[in-house]
Amino acid sequence: MPCSSSTPTTTGTDSSNNNNKFNNEKKNTKSDGSSLRDFKLNESTFLASLMPKKEIGVDRFLDSHPNYDGRGALIAIFDSGIDPAVDGLQITSDGKPKILDVIDCTGSGDIDTSKVVKADADGRIRGASGASLVINTSWKNPSGEWHVGYKLVYELFTEELTSRLKKERKKKWDEKNQEEIARAVKQLDDFDQEHIKVEDGKLKRVREDLQHRLDLLRRQSESYDDKGPIIDAVAWHDGEVWRAALDTQSLEDDPDCGMLANFVPLTNYRIERKYGVFSKLDACTFVVNVYDNGNVLSVVTDCSPHATHVAGISAAFHPKEPLLNGVAPGAQLISCKIGDARLGSMETGTGLIRALIAAVEHKCDLINMSYGEATLLPNYGRFVDLVNEAVNKHRLIFVSSAGNSGPGLSTVGAPGGTSSSIIGVGAYVSPAMAAGAHCVVEPPSEGLEYTWSSRGPTADGDLGVCISAPGGAVAPVPKWTLQRRMLMNGTSMASPSACGGTALLISAMKAEGISVSPYSVRKALENTSVPIGDLPEDKLSTGQGLMQVDKAFEYIQKCQNFPCVQYQINVNQSGKTSPTSRGIYLREPSACRQTTEWIVKVNPKFHEDASNFEEKIPFEECIELHSTEKTVVKTPDYLLLTHNGRNFNVVVDPSNLSDGLHYYEVYGIDCKAPWRGPIFRIPITITKAKAVTNQSLQISFSNMLFQPGHIERRYIEVPHGASWADVTMKTSGCDIPRKFFVDAVQMCPLQRPLKWEKVITFASSGAKNFTFKVVSGHTLELVIAQFWSSGIGSHEAASMNFEVCYQRNRNSAEGTSRGVGRATRL
Repeated sequence: MPCSSSTPTTTGTDSSNNNNKFNNEKKNTKSDGSSLRDFKLNESTFLASLMPKKEIGVDRFLDSHPNYDGRGALIAIFDSGIDPAVDGLQITSDGKPKILDVIDCTGSGDIDTSKVVKADADGRIRGASGASLVINTSWKNPSGEWHVGYKLVYELFTEELTSRLKKERKKKWDEKNQEEIARAVKQLDDFDQEHIKVEDGKLKRVREDLQHRLDLLRRQSESYDDKGPIIDAVAWHDGEVWRAALDTQSLEDDPDCGMLANFVPLTNYRIERKYGVFSKLDACTFVVNVYDNGNVLSVVTDCSPHATHVAGISAAFHPKEPLLNGVAPGAQLISCKIGDARLGSMETGTGLIRALIAAVEHKCDLINMSYGEATLLPNYGRFVDLVNEAVNKHRLIFVSSAGNSGPGLSTVGAPGGTSSSIIGVGAYVSPAMAAGAHCVVEPPSEGLEYTWSSRGPTADGDLGVCISAPGGAVAPVPKWTLQRRMLMNGTSMASPSACGGTALLISAMKAEGISVSPYSVRKALENTSVPIGDLPEDKLSTGQGLMQVDKAFEYIQKCQNFPCVQYQINVNQSGKTSPTSRGIYLREPSACRQTTEWIVKVNPKFHEDASNFEEKIPFEECIELHSTEKTVVKTPDYLLLTHNGRNFNVVVDPSNLSDGLHYYEVYGIDCKAPWRGPIFRIPITITKAKAVTNQSLQISFSNMLFQPGHIERRYIEVPHGASWADVTMKTSGCDIPRKFFVDAVQMCPLQRPLKWEKVITFASSGAKNFTFKVVSGHTLELVIAQFWSSGIGSHEAASMNFEVCYQRNRNSAEGTSRGVGRATRL
């Protein structure tokens, strides 16, 4: 189903007419963007589809402002570590170094070099591994002290690279071992031919030795276990900076290669921006940073191709292949590795905090973090507090992926989809991307959200997804992969696309002397995004829609004299002081049967350096309040907002709503400048569940029609006492194979959302059964989605009947319920 964003409309006053003008402008933008559907790929449009930029207005923006291509913007990439050697990440469009620093924030590549040795008369030192190492006589070391350490090299490599090296090393080892086995067999045969009858005790022992040697060689082949080579590391101070060198002879076949004395010494990357490669076999790039007066040597490698790909989307510059440029080829980068190789590339709190410190110290403008996982408490925690400080105090713009756990509701990941200070990005696929990057024979006629892109709202009612951006690209990958580029898709790719687009805005704002504020930039992105559907609830999938760089900059130019304010929303149900939420989320059956009143506090939040006399005291806005559906959501007409904030009440009456998903908004319009669009929004999500009333505890849904990308959601009140659900899924009209995502999501207090998921493929019409655990008394969301690229060759809709039978006791079941997502790259 096409993802959408709808802009609220109002009637009756001049300001609402102006607001309608704003809405019409957005609709006109959508109309202009619909030309994306009417395309036919040629070589240039095919190449452009591999690195999508037209979808978010980059081409229009750069046509008008060719020098605002990210120049002057610095992006911190919080990810798995960038390979600084790849094409496209060497220089910016104006000739500056692309990557300014490469940092391992996890400590996974640290080598203890606290042991200090001195060279002997022959210029040799004893390495930490015990090896005798020759020092290059040209290396300056006034103190004569050499800090030594060692590392198992596989600890620095990814699992994929380690696996490749082990196979290649095993092949070479097998060849040598087979040669030794053949030699041992020949020696034994020669002995037996020479000594037909062995009676002498000495000869018996010789033959036993030959046989044991042969047996040992054969057993050795069966028990082969490659722990990997050991590399020796040496660090020293040359009188100006700390330097380091590695001895990698153990990685080389030629004993004269990889010697310490032949290594070109490196210093901290940010000083000289130089890197090394371990060997031609691995082709793995590394950089070094020396800490703690030489006692710690950090050898920085990437722990997956993810970060390099992300960096390429945001800012790659290919002088000879401009169609494959990233979104902001003029931007510069720092690489903050937060994926810990020791934990399978998972991030840790310590690594995230170190990365934030590095971003602030480097005075970065933006952060991209394409990482995340599910969370129990949205917008909460030490890291979120530090992000708030970075955004509010240091004016960093933080962009992050919403997650890949869709299509169920409330599947957005942390921190991207759950934190107020972070711009959470959903993943969008256009027809051109489908035809080009994904090589789909018949691309969809309209762009849509990827089926797996995570959806809001958050557990406390916030929208979850802020905006959407292209969620797939063919971008650079590390050299150890033995290829230049790779196709990846995910909200991990959508986030750097949005971050690169935002870097273009930063570049333009700096060039034109417009004050950069994450508050004003976010508002511009939200209020100029292109709606790509018709249903209000599609905002839970796409946020405010597909970002448009050119329109956002026009908005920023018009709004540059308005206060830089973040409108903080706190919502409490009347008569209750807790919990405090950021929206209204009525999910459970009891909450949907009666009218409720809510107290909304709007608190204008200025940056920490805002002046009391020039900004805070004069701040006063006359706000016209609107509801997108006044029969369900009632709100006052006006609000006078000052620096200290203001409360107003909202009444929600869901009692007459039909079963299913309903989404509404309360939003505020500046009476003096209605063209600004909504300056704050309060999302209201209602899931009206269908009760199971028959004694057999069964419920069915018939004749649901599916085309590629279509999603059906059903909400069921799980009967009391039920603990399992048996589901039968029957399809007809499947003339070609079709793939469906089936999600079952429940939300229980003080727990992560409980999610069961299954991917089901129907090769033809038929039936499938599956079982999962449920929690009685809570609303169950059952989501059935035909995968966006599945069944594209058919022009017939598949029909589906769904039957759910609840069981009160069950000892075992197919499938499991689990918390949404896992700690992973998104």
